[in-house]
Amino acid sequence: MRTLRRTGFSLCILTLITAFALPVAAQQLPAEPGAERLVNEDVNVVAGLYIREYSLAGNGIVDFKTARQIIQAEHNVFGNTVVETMPHPLFYWYDEQDNGDFHMWVDQKGEGCRCDIVPYMAMAGE
Repeated sequence: MRTLRRTGFSLCILTLITAFALPVAAQQLPAEPGAERLVNEDVNVVAGLYIREYSLAGNGIVDFKTARQIIQAEHNVFGNTVVETMPHPLFYWYDEQDNGDFHMWVDQKGEGCRCDIVPYMAMAGE
């Protein structure tokens, strides 16, 4: 009877650890890389976003993206669009498996605190 109880208890603990630990580990968002990993950038004044695309592995394949909110946009003397953005990204996209399937994250407060960056969940009807 004791062995059965221990086995059942152990199975319950293992199930709880697996249920809670694995999703957290699978959803770790890496920190925004530096300019040396930057592959492309796009200023979309209409959407109000400055998007940067990175290659975390440094192989030129985009697997991480960020989007900062544009505060102000203007053209310089050369005709280039120059933007002022919020200091921290509002949106993040991460292709964890390198298969082209990006998952979207949002910084709920826009302050750059990792504790506020959560997976984006679309509302019904979006």
